[in-house]
Amino acid sequence: MKKFIFTLLLTMIVGIVTISAQPVKDTTLHNTIKLNVVSGYFRNLSLFYERQMNPKWSLQMGAGYKFGGSIPKIIGAGNVVLTSNTGGIKGFSFTPEVRYHFKNCECGDRTGLYAGLYGRYTRFYGDMTFNYWNGSQYIDVGGAGNLREMGLGLQLGYQFTFKKRFILDLMFMGPRLSFNRLTIDLDSDFAADVIPLIEEELNKRLEWLGMDPVSIPTSPSATVKFHMTNFRYGIGIGYLF
Repeated sequence: MKKFIFTLLLTMIVGIVTISAQPVKDTTLHNTIKLNVVSGYFRNLSLFYERQMNPKWSLQMGAGYKFGGSIPKIIGAGNVVLTSNTGGIKGFSFTPEVRYHFKNCECGDRTGLYAGLYGRYTRFYGDMTFNYWNGSQYIDVGGAGNLREMGLGLQLGYQFTFKKRFILDLMFMGPRLSFNRLTIDLDSDFAADVIPLIEEELNKRLEWLGMDPVSIPTSPSATVKFHMTNFRYGIGIGYLF
């Protein structure tokens, strides 16, 4: 898996260097600012800047800020023994991309199908409360979580230009392989009881994705590393200039 990630990353770097060295005619509208309208539903503000390097290739950088919402599924729990909730998870993300446009022109019209490689760096953090059944009563256990994701993926999408200056970008497929590091800080009096339950919930999700199970150290501050598959989807509305 790591060799595959390294190969994709190397391909992306070579592509960026090659594309940057190629000139663009001044008749094209080279730049686009976009807003991901889907991310707002998940309390995430996501903006993109795309630079058209030539009629076939473009580079894009995305940045997002999560200002609330629920615990990510890989952290959360929801069975009869252990449940979890939070006042709001915060975080940020960066998404560099290299895109190849199958049909494009030097007239400023970006309509057409495209494919590309993208990277993903995400950091989520926030306080949380776990509520677990110890055999006789439910106990609330306070804590905090910190999740870091680094991944690379493939992307396929379609976009079209309207009113000459506006663009609608449909990112309708974008699977990726992610390497994650999860740190959980819990009330020390109950860490030995709650950590095995969190490990069980996490391994259920990894098993469903076909990934290897993990083992989380039983301590008040526990860190575990694991990899899993993710999926990216978005709809961007932008302005060409």
